[in-house]
Amino acid sequence: MNSKLFKFIRQSKGLSQTELASILGVSTPLISMIEKNKKNISDSNKKKLREAFGDEYISGCRAFLGQN
Repeated sequence: MNSKLFKFIRQSKGLSQTELASILGVSTPLISMIEKNKKNISDSNKKKLREAFGDEYISGCRAFLGQN
């Protein structure tokens, strides 16, 4: 998962960085750093994202962005 997909998922759900940070149990600055490609998303946070939004939704976002 790259920063573009990560940000797209958040925005497509209409969430602020703060709201997503709360869902994932991380800080808002971490969300910002991930979206700016200054920090990689950890495997544990990828798992939390999948649990929150579902593999099917994330796969759909990936396909929409042409990141199959």
